Amino acid sequence: MLEESSILIKSLPFLLQGAFSTLQIAIASIAIGLSGGLVIGVLNCRRLSNSFFAGILNTFVWVLRGTPLFVQVLIVYYALPELIGISFTPFIAGVIALGMNSMAYNSEIIRGGINAIPEGQWEAAYAVGLKPWQTLQGVILPQMLRVALPSLTNELTALIRETSILMVIGVAELTKVSKDIVARELDPMTIYLAAAAIYLILTTVIAMVAQFTQRRWKI
Repeated sequence: MLEESSILIKSLPFLLQGAFSTLQIAIASIAIGLSGGLVIGVLNCRRLSNSFFAGILNTFVWVLRGTPLFVQVLIVYYALPELIGISFTPFIAGVIALGMNSMAYNSEIIRGGINAIPEGQWEAAYAVGLKPWQTLQGVILPQMLRVALPSLTNELTALIRETSILMVIGVAELTKVSKDIVARELDPMTIYLAAAAIYLILTTVIAMVAQFTQRRWKI
């Protein structure tokens, strides 16, 4: 027991460094996923969709949701640089892959949230002279957020966990750091349990913030 505690204390700074890297990846990926998902979700909603663009956007979402994230990471890191002639660091490649994957799921959540708003809301806004984009910004999106927030929260917590996949391309996130420590200390039980606890703390904090927001907005 004393030996395990000693190993944990010695390894904790490295685990926290890996957790910080995980947070950096998650925040950058969330920014891409939410912003891109919002654009796609809005352009693909029932009221504003264009048949040509809808076909392109639906294909994009279909491909990303229908293929494993693991494969997407490998494609972005190994195949995409050969196609465009620009190489990515493992960190950047991981953020791009996670961000695009999250974008696809978020776009469907947002599109569904917008479509869940009664048609009368649009008609009432038009009746008082608001244009479609004014209606979207001032009337529809605030209500959509209340509808979609629980699902968006689930997607964000899933993204935190999915950062562990990036160890396959050498990103020094929490799981990769844990694996390296285990190889050095030969104590997988202690290190992996500590890593699991850190992941649990991160996802729990996100869930608590979301619950606080829902209560504040009376969702």
